[in-house]
Amino acid sequence: MSTRLTPSEPFPEHLVPLDVPEVEVLNSKLERELTHEYVRDGEPDPETEFRHEEVTEELDRRDAVETGAPTAPLLHVVHPPVEAARRSS
Repeated sequence: MSTRLTPSEPFPEHLVPLDVPEVEVLNSKLERELTHEYVRDGEPDPETEFRHEEVTEELDRRDAVETGAPTAPLLHVVHPPVEAARRSS
């Protein structure tokens, strides 16, 4: 079992159905991957940054729901597959 989640590895299409521990594991793996990419390349892969942002937003949303704090509306954004995005840039 890897402790990091590389940009080429599968990532859940939707985070809402996952249990909190599953989202926390994703967050941990993505944070480790970000650190690895910064050390290796000096900057993170855009896919890793996007995934980390998505997981962070989901954890923040869950925290807000748990505490009763108001949350920003969830926006559904469709992103192209990683390879298609790389080819177009």
